[in-house]
Amino acid sequence: MNTRLLESKKIIRNTVNRVQYLKQEGNSFIFKTEGRSYPKKIQELLPRNKVQEVDKFNGFLQIENLSDTIFRIRYKEADTIEENETPMVIGTFEGPQNIDISILKDKIEIKTNKININIILYPFRVQVNNFTEKKLCGIGGFEKHDFRQWDSFNAGICYSQSDKSPIAVELFDLDPHEAIYGFGEKFTRLNKVGQTIDILTEEASSTISPRTYKPIPFFVSTKGYGVFFNHSSLMTCWVGSLSSGDIQIAIEDNFLDYFVILGDIKEILSQYTDITGKGVVPPKWSFGYWQSKISYKSAGETLKIARKLRENKIPCDIIHLDTYWFKEDWYCDLEMDKERFPDPEAYFNEMAKMGFKISLWQLPYIPEGSQYFEELKAVDGFVKTRDGEIYDTGIIFSREKRIAACIDFTNPKAVEVYQKWIGRLLKLGAKVIKVDFGEQAPIDGIYHNGKTGRRMHNLYPLLYNQAAAKITKEIHGIGFIWARSAWAGSQRYPVHWGGDSSANWFNIIPTLEAGLSFGLSGFQFWSEDIGGFTGNTGGDLLIRWMQMGLFHSHSRIHGTFKRELYRFNKNVIKICRDYINLRYRLIPYIYGSAIKCVETSLPMTRALVIEFQDDPTVWNIGDQFLFGDFFLIAPIYRADNNRAIYFPEGTWVDWWTKDKIKGKQWINIDSDIDKLPLYVREGAIIPMGPIMQYIDEFEISEIELYIAPFQKDGTTEFTIPVNNEMIKVEYTALKGEHNLKIEKSKVKFKIVVMGNEELKINKE
Repeated sequence: MNTRLLESKKIIRNTVNRVQYLKQEGNSFIFKTEGRSYPKKIQELLPRNKVQEVDKFNGFLQIENLSDTIFRIRYKEADTIEENETPMVIGTFEGPQNIDISILKDKIEIKTNKININIILYPFRVQVNNFTEKKLCGIGGFEKHDFRQWDSFNAGICYSQSDKSPIAVELFDLDPHEAIYGFGEKFTRLNKVGQTIDILTEEASSTISPRTYKPIPFFVSTKGYGVFFNHSSLMTCWVGSLSSGDIQIAIEDNFLDYFVILGDIKEILSQYTDITGKGVVPPKWSFGYWQSKISYKSAGETLKIARKLRENKIPCDIIHLDTYWFKEDWYCDLEMDKERFPDPEAYFNEMAKMGFKISLWQLPYIPEGSQYFEELKAVDGFVKTRDGEIYDTGIIFSREKRIAACIDFTNPKAVEVYQKWIGRLLKLGAKVIKVDFGEQAPIDGIYHNGKTGRRMHNLYPLLYNQAAAKITKEIHGIGFIWARSAWAGSQRYPVHWGGDSSANWFNIIPTLEAGLSFGLSGFQFWSEDIGGFTGNTGGDLLIRWMQMGLFHSHSRIHGTFKRELYRFNKNVIKICRDYINLRYRLIPYIYGSAIKCVETSLPMTRALVIEFQDDPTVWNIGDQFLFGDFFLIAPIYRADNNRAIYFPEGTWVDWWTKDKIKGKQWINIDSDIDKLPLYVREGAIIPMGPIMQYIDEFEISEIELYIAPFQKDGTTEFTIPVNNEMIKVEYTALKGEHNLKIEKSKVKFKIVVMGNEELKINKE
């Protein structure tokens, strides 16, 4: 990656030193820029105005106020600034309610109803304050020392010394008392301070490395701001790791385009999805248990598994067919093998009678020799080489050597062919498509839309997700997929899972931290391979992973070797089944939380910092999480069954003992193998239904409503989706009186007060 040249300093440094205000156009402010070009690092300790530069250059910078709390900065060394329309950005904005500009001698002040943007003319720098003059965000400016070691690079377009390729750079102040989150599904520590992050989509083949299936060019700070980069080119972010006082950004582009969002983390996530698109609620059945492995091979095998699941009273809604439903394992021709699936329609119907939906695997690298390949080839539907030949990705897992061509989703005709074939399977009876891979789109390939591979590589998963989700929506009504790769905007096409973990204790928390990081990058829904993907799983490891994995939005067991619970020992079967039963009882809470998460753009698997941003103790906690608004999960990730748990502010109730625990303290616990450390936040409204073998197996007649009483005054609300009703519940504590208001419903409610106390709750 050329962006890493900032570390070796093998670049020509172009720096914007000064800006001159030109004019206002609507809610945009246009500046002419003056920069200096340095061919090499100058180490002498000289006054800045004595440094000899080789060249001066001009450009233009535009600051556009999209709302009271969002502004966009674009910069280019040119006479005009291009619009830079991308598929990531779909939101439209009317501008701030009010905007004022003050033109001063040394700076320009732009005020909205919420923030004050100060543009310092020389040295060029942007600082955002609130109306109490508290600094929220600082952008650009000179290095934060006087030795000119090139440890940071303010706004400009640098160039590689070897091939003169451009590298856009920018920096943001990093405070010693600040935490940074986001950048996608990262398997490193949740707080990114001190890390160097490449925004590069990769097949990670691990969940304990810096590689990632789902990089997102977005971060959020505890200081009250977030930044989204409207770029898909390769990018590197040094979060205090190049200069300890800066978040340094480098992008393989010849321009800069980024959005700055102000607010608390919740507000920033909501506004980020205003820019890149809101999520959608997946179908209700998808919140059930998913049975999967690599790979079931036939109708007979999976029908037997379905019957065994029902016989053993293990609730399940989805059975997934992975890589071997074709005539040959991994041969993605989108044709069900005629010998092993002789009557696909009858197969889907038989599964449906037992309450099962079927998920089908595929990938975008198509082996030659099939009708599917030929139809794509006929419309120039594959990524090409520079010589105009079909690009061979080499991603083929068969004995016979074949080309594996990459579908070009920038070609509308290729998308039509893809959706025709996927649509045929969905019409036949499949309910969801596994949108696997997508990380290997050729960086040096030629794409139909004329974009370079270096711009298309990261963007490819968004187009891939979109193509599969749109045909699924057309046929089944909801754009629901099961995807591994993602990019900014992919939250519009849920669900995504965490890739290829290994079946050992070391993989549990890095996978979880990646899911929490993904949630802090604008995604509401996420899953993982319960038990680990590769290797044998079982025993305490599987139990502990199952306990945690059932408290994500979606829960799927998947991997190599056996993954059917009834094939394990009695203790594993009993404990895992008990937790699956608990999940199914919690479906009214889970599905209601999913609806709310889409409305608020908050993740269901939620980092503590989202709810407790002002508590620095939670900033580095990545081994606990909230499930929706009310549950605190502290998974056991070691064989000794011991861990420390931090309880944030408030009062918490132990789900099992009903004991109350005061917040703002650490507690060491030992947890028996059948007990997941599980706690409920005061004010919680937890609706529970009956155990079912699959979702909506029968109509619910009664809901048990668990209430965790407030210890002080407070109000909470929750809307319960049950049968065909949406029932709003409101719980209020005021001056010692507790009131519960439940909307009229055909369903009966049984109130259960948590916390081992006698408490009268007035029901309206």
